Amino acid sequence: MSVLLLLVSITCILPVVLYLQFRWRHRRILATANKLPCPPAWPFIGNALFFVGDITSITKNIIKFTTKFKGLFSIWVGPVPVFVASDPSDVQIILNSSNTLEKDDVYNFLKPFMGNGLLTAPALMWKKYRRLISPVLHPSNVEQYLSVFNDVSKDLVDKLACATKEVDPTHDIFCTALDAVMRTVVARNQLSSQTKDNVKYLLDWGGKMFIQRLFKVWLHVDWLFNLLYGKEIDRAMKHFAACTDVFEQEWKDEENTRNAAPESNQSYGSEAFPGKSLLDVCFEFPQDSSEEHEWRDEVTTMIVGATDTVVAALSFLLVTLANHPEIQSKIQAEIHEVIEDSRDVTLSDLNSLTYLGQAIMESMRVHGTFPVIVRRATKDTKLSVCTLPVGSRILIPLHAMGWHENQFPHPERFMPERFAP
Repeated sequence: MSVLLLLVSITCILPVVLYLQFRWRHRRILATANKLPCPPAWPFIGNALFFVGDITSITKNIIKFTTKFKGLFSIWVGPVPVFVASDPSDVQIILNSSNTLEKDDVYNFLKPFMGNGLLTAPALMWKKYRRLISPVLHPSNVEQYLSVFNDVSKDLVDKLACATKEVDPTHDIFCTALDAVMRTVVARNQLSSQTKDNVKYLLDWGGKMFIQRLFKVWLHVDWLFNLLYGKEIDRAMKHFAACTDVFEQEWKDEENTRNAAPESNQSYGSEAFPGKSLLDVCFEFPQDSSEEHEWRDEVTTMIVGATDTVVAALSFLLVTLANHPEIQSKIQAEIHEVIEDSRDVTLSDLNSLTYLGQAIMESMRVHGTFPVIVRRATKDTKLSVCTLPVGSRILIPLHAMGWHENQFPHPERFMPERFAP
């Protein structure tokens, strides 16, 4: 009886002790959060009920709260406060400050499926590889790949032109984007249809699960997440393993080629691959086995991340233009004026297509490509209305910021003229 009483006492007391310990350890963060406006919260679960549902409903709630509270406010994911910063001046501080460069722990949710690349890596590793990868993304290098962009764009137009009925163009856009990424990022030709399907599954499932785990505190517990989504996780890991095998083989083929012909160890400069690829950068730097693994993660991240953003941006743009034929007509007229025949598009042409550029930016404002990013403060960070203590979790609602009425009057309207010079 005494043993049972002891177990019951421990069971009752231990959670209280842990909770009080949590509150003491995070007392400055909790005190700051309590001073800021926040949506109605329930005991223990906080604002979790507002984030039950799919990505669309969660995004709508974030937009609603951002519109209501405007600047800096807090939401509660269980007992943990998250500071939401939507004021442009605050966001500028957060994105530029070394105090808030570290990613939040929620990005660890992506590591099993994307490795430890730029998207998920700690700040020190992020700084290192960002500096090394920058030459690949330099405008002068990207310009070298215009011939590739022309080729894949023509292929996409031909596929869409063959449609005899209403179709969902997302699959064709995805395949085109992945081909472009493979030819520019890793200087390789098209992947098999099965590999493309594997990458697409990872993009769809990974994005959905990241948002679900971000806002549902009970899914932060790994064993519970694995219990609830075990079958889906196994399926995703099989797709990830299949993709990794393909990318590993690409890496080995490139390594063997360079070892066989070290005097000509650059794959760029040819008609098919005119610019410097990420693989070129990888093999230009001596590396040990651990760094080789890190580079492979960077390649995987770049392929998956670049494909996802291109597919989202282009799909939303095409659907939006289809719903606004008058704007589509203006863009068509501008294209005919700048490009009089069916020749390839040049960089000068792109710079002259100003209204098309405005439409692209407006489409990204309305729809976004990724709803949020989350940072963690490693030092106290002063914002417009308060100072966020060290350890604070900071959420930047990228999508919702595009619907901020103070910055974009009548945000529900599609108006490319907002971005006129």
